[in-house]
Amino acid sequence: MTEPATTETAPLSLWARAVGMITSPKATYQNVVAAPRPFGILFISLILFSIAAAIPQMQPEARRQMMDAQVRGMERFGVTVTPEMAQQFEQQSASPLAKVWAIVGPFIFFTVLALLTTAVFWALFNVVFGGTASFKQVLAVTNHSYVITALGALAAMPVLLYQFKMSFGGPFNLGALAPGLDPSSSLSRFLSAINLFSLWAWVNFAIGLAVLYRRKTMNIAIGLIFLYLVFTYLMSSLFGSFMGS
Repeated sequence: MTEPATTETAPLSLWARAVGMITSPKATYQNVVAAPRPFGILFISLILFSIAAAIPQMQPEARRQMMDAQVRGMERFGVTVTPEMAQQFEQQSASPLAKVWAIVGPFIFFTVLALLTTAVFWALFNVVFGGTASFKQVLAVTNHSYVITALGALAAMPVLLYQFKMSFGGPFNLGALAPGLDPSSSLSRFLSAINLFSLWAWVNFAIGLAVLYRRKTMNIAIGLIFLYLVFTYLMSSLFGSFMGS
């Protein structure tokens, strides 16, 4: 049976836990699983996600590229986009409601995603592997791993502000490893969809699960990265051409 890691230790502050996810994730996760507090750290990450999502809505060029991606996606699925439909999309993208949704949407999406991710891994490790961690502990690990993803969103803000370019993997991806590839090729789209901060976040999450369930980080990290790469390949194949990558 896989027992959760529990030790008597003074809970770290919210700021210390956020910084610890970057500088010393293992030690920080040991504190997190001993005194799980999942909601404050999630709220901070959600604020950064919301800001990053709202920035493109403030730029006409960004809105145009997002609308073009939407049109390409519809056309790929056999929908003929008339000039009237395109004009309607443009009006909707510039509406106040779209700006409000850009701010509110990440709070809903990432909160639901955190709960679903937690449920999947709680069930996997507790039911399949015989662990005994509480749902709150797994939720705390999940939410703290969001710090890395939020850091990526924060780092991308200057790029979005000064040189916006639609990319499935964001501005920090592996596409630069193969500059000579045809941008429309499957390999180029796949590499461009692999976000470096997402890779870091999954490794960070693996460290948290390893601490919580007293398992080897390497084994969990390999499994999570494999799943991430498979999912990324499927998404880049389906949606990569929509984004112009």
